[in-house]
Amino acid sequence: MLTIMYVTNQIHQEVVQILENIPGISWKAKAYESMKNNSYLSLNNKFRNQAQFSKSMIEKFMFINSKQAPDYWDWVQMNPGCSDVVLDKGSCSSSPQVSVVNTFSDFRCFQGKDSERVEHSAQYVLNCAQCSECDNKYCPTGAIWDFLIDRGTVTESCISYKSGITGQIGKCPTKCDNGSDLQFFKARKVISICQQEQNSTKREDMIKEALINGPISTEIYVSEDLYYYESGIYKHEYGEGTGEWNACEIVGYGQENGIKFWKIKNVWGREWGENGYFKVLRGSSDTYGESDIEFDCYQAIV
Repeated sequence: MLTIMYVTNQIHQEVVQILENIPGISWKAKAYESMKNNSYLSLNNKFRNQAQFSKSMIEKFMFINSKQAPDYWDWVQMNPGCSDVVLDKGSCSSSPQVSVVNTFSDFRCFQGKDSERVEHSAQYVLNCAQCSECDNKYCPTGAIWDFLIDRGTVTESCISYKSGITGQIGKCPTKCDNGSDLQFFKARKVISICQQEQNSTKREDMIKEALINGPISTEIYVSEDLYYYESGIYKHEYGEGTGEWNACEIVGYGQENGIKFWKIKNVWGREWGENGYFKVLRGSSDTYGESDIEFDCYQAIV
């Protein structure tokens, strides 16, 4: 059973030291002030004793090119006006609502629905979707996309995001914050990219090819060490799973030092990771990719 508790700064620094000393680790760790209350650590001795770590081996993957997709893709560099908006879900466990609505706003920009990128309201979805809570009751990304198809959402300027500060959700609003009428924006269709393909190589190529059309909404299974990620290509190395999923967005892919990666936009703010982004091992032998990053992927038509 996972022991969950808030930990001291000293222990956070110990975790960073342990991660830094794992042989062959492909990413750099950092103890974040903003993450201390979100970091779940199992403080039994086996996870705090470096001597009990076996040598970490980073797999060497042969780079496989899709027939249609190039070797490298990065929407943040290619179209920052549409894609380079990183949000912070704050104290509410609302990553599906915040991430999916942020991706929805990206899609509308990519598909020319908005002449300039407009941020849409995650707070409206939090307040109105039946599965929404701020207390770790996870709402699957697919359910959020269904909500955006069936009901839609309004703009952020109409209903602003407040749950990141309050840690609470409110009643489903009938008016904008300023009292004006609600104007809704919907997704027309959502396409599942990942689940129908069991072959990891074919699934990787499908994701790469889909990325040419725009970013992809996905989820990652959160292990304890992800909270400490600063840079590099993330592969789970330390601690246990938290039992939680974090919604995020695939915005590109590439290869560094022979290791393939997906580039991911997170919802933990700009101070975390690589300016709010992180790289995840691509081509993992795990069933649905590293930390199940390839398990539940969607691309929308708005």
